[in-house]
Amino acid sequence: MGKLSIRNILLLSTLWFGIFCNYVCYSIISPFFPQLARTKGLDAIEYSIVFGAYSVSQVIFSVISGKFLTKVGCKFIIVSGLFLTGGATVLFGCLENSPGGKVFLILSIVIRMVEGAGFAAYLTSVLAVVVKTFSENPGYYVGLTETIITIGMITGPPAGSFLYLLGGYHTPFVVFGTLIMLMASVSVWTVNTSSDNQSKENPSALTVQEYLNILKLPATILSILCVTLNVVADAFILITLSDHLQQFSLHPMEVGCIYLCLFLSYAFSSPIAGRLADQLKLEYILQCVGSLVLVVSFMLIGPAAFLPLSPKVWLVTVGLLLKGFGAGPLISCSYSVCLRSARQKGGLPETFRTFSLVSSIVSFSIPLGNLIGGFTAGVMLEELGMSWSTTIHAFVFASLAIACLFVHFFDKMILPTKEKDPTEHTPSI
Repeated sequence: MGKLSIRNILLLSTLWFGIFCNYVCYSIISPFFPQLARTKGLDAIEYSIVFGAYSVSQVIFSVISGKFLTKVGCKFIIVSGLFLTGGATVLFGCLENSPGGKVFLILSIVIRMVEGAGFAAYLTSVLAVVVKTFSENPGYYVGLTETIITIGMITGPPAGSFLYLLGGYHTPFVVFGTLIMLMASVSVWTVNTSSDNQSKENPSALTVQEYLNILKLPATILSILCVTLNVVADAFILITLSDHLQQFSLHPMEVGCIYLCLFLSYAFSSPIAGRLADQLKLEYILQCVGSLVLVVSFMLIGPAAFLPLSPKVWLVTVGLLLKGFGAGPLISCSYSVCLRSARQKGGLPETFRTFSLVSSIVSFSIPLGNLIGGFTAGVMLEELGMSWSTTIHAFVFASLAIACLFVHFFDKMILPTKEKDPTEHTPSI
């Protein structure tokens, strides 16, 4: 991997800081909003709808923004996406001045959906730019992007709590919302229009047929499964783990440290998995290994119904560490293998149009997983209990591991190569 140019350093700094601030905002809502919602007369079901509206909006607009990315250009979508999310975040902080009841509920849903739409557009564009700019080793830079996401998720609660203590509910939202809008202004200068210069070759929006063509590739389906199922599993853990840990009578600081095990191990494994994928071109094997690690992870967290074990803190902690390590290959390798398969199997050229296709499809899987996980986690915990719920997750990832192995060994038989991978003989990073 060669040295980065000053322009690329500024580009990555801008894009990553925007992602960092957005995920800080995403993570600070959970601790503070339910309390405000209850004072405004909302019950748990109603403010859960507010949380769900964000994921629904992301699912819809990740596809829409991806479709028009080649037509309007990544620079416009990045800048407008940041202005939308920043402005919506500031408005979300002003909800404490809203009337209660249905008015508060409607305003919360609308603002949250605008924020979700803006961030879906921004994230889809950012990933397309990152993959295009570093097309020789996309997995590594996507992995680093995932590390920035994790840092944002970790930083959000303590930073939000500090700002909350300084100025009340609105302060963390106004501060980070303003920072996001400032980054929109900076992006005008740091995001070069050459990032989407391929769109001049074919400036039309992506078509449904182009999506259908790439969805026919086994790598695309497997990438969607890997990303979606991993995010579903994350949502399950984040929603149910606090209830699971109550039986141990832990101090809040201890609970926070246990949660950190998941985030820190993922931040460590994601860029490493991406780098290995770029070097070895064995994404399916890495995804298989990651899936098997997740099988063991969920067997320990529960523990699994068929194991003669009772729940213990050390089992949960080790399980969360393994969950983070196993998730890295599932996410980082998905971008690499999907892009390489689009070139080799789909015969697509190395243009911004192809990068936009891959980015929008994989980006769509993230909010889809959040949406599915958010709806199923509580139901599974209530109806099946933690032990059987984790057993089901372990079975799902065991099946995913088998699917990864199948595609690895039979991919050439399933679909012949149409075009030689242009990165096949590039120096490894």
